[in-house]
Amino acid sequence: MGTATATPFHFALGALQVTIINDGIFRLDGGSAFGRVPRPLWERILAPDHLNRVPTAMNSILLEIGGQRILMETGYGDKLTAKQMEMFGITRPYGTLLDQLALLGMQPGDINVVINTHLHGDHAGWNTRMQNGEVVPTFPNARYIVQRLEWEDATHPNELTEPGYPVNNFVPLMDRGVLDLVEGDVRLTPAIRLVPTPGHTAGHQSVWIESGQASALFTGDAVIHGIHLERINWIPAVDNYPLTSLETKKRIVEEVMRRQASVIVTHHPFPGLGTLVQEEGQRRPTFVAVEP
Repeated sequence: MGTATATPFHFALGALQVTIINDGIFRLDGGSAFGRVPRPLWERILAPDHLNRVPTAMNSILLEIGGQRILMETGYGDKLTAKQMEMFGITRPYGTLLDQLALLGMQPGDINVVINTHLHGDHAGWNTRMQNGEVVPTFPNARYIVQRLEWEDATHPNELTEPGYPVNNFVPLMDRGVLDLVEGDVRLTPAIRLVPTPGHTAGHQSVWIESGQASALFTGDAVIHGIHLERINWIPAVDNYPLTSLETKKRIVEEVMRRQASVIVTHHPFPGLGTLVQEEGQRRPTFVAVEP
């Protein structure tokens, strides 16, 4: 699923300038990525390493709108142990998410809003960081936004879901009063709409970015890789609700194609930006990714 790139990726969406940045890559077990699909099928499209792992990008979006700087998704962060870094196969040849922000001339204090599609460790890691032995918000001037249902599930996990929710990524935010819980379909700004996309988790949300007739969907883990837009029945084993995930992907594909929208896939090779194209007579659409 690709590697990071040294330079943040900019593209125009209507009147908006969108920047995609990256917290590096980690390696995800192929069975986790493709569920019940036999390896001989998926490895022809995405080759695993000797440990059956596929490289998985951690893409984030930065938007500057009306004087506000809005960051979507925060990668794995810097609170993992050396053993965890090795276990997850995390590499950052071009630095961390904060290094990418620095390339844009920004410090953590410049971010006003952080949106998490959900609270798994590879999406909310930079929400917080260690400072003088205490876990504090990485972005000290930001409000953090997540769906209320996601918060409830993250703070009341079961034996299956608990490992995916490191509490130091989000509980300190609520303790400090900087976490805002939203419910359902929410228009955050004229250009940003939060929409529930359950399946990976029950409270997962994706983000529509809109400017005039132009639009792009930031998927989060509603779609892990562009392959999952082409083969919606290849449901990842990491989706907690696989049948719900299937229905969510159907709706995403239908709406993206109806709107002729762009798609930004969180874990697709950087920058993860592409479009869905379906030629006449073609059985399923093709995700056509932009090369950095």
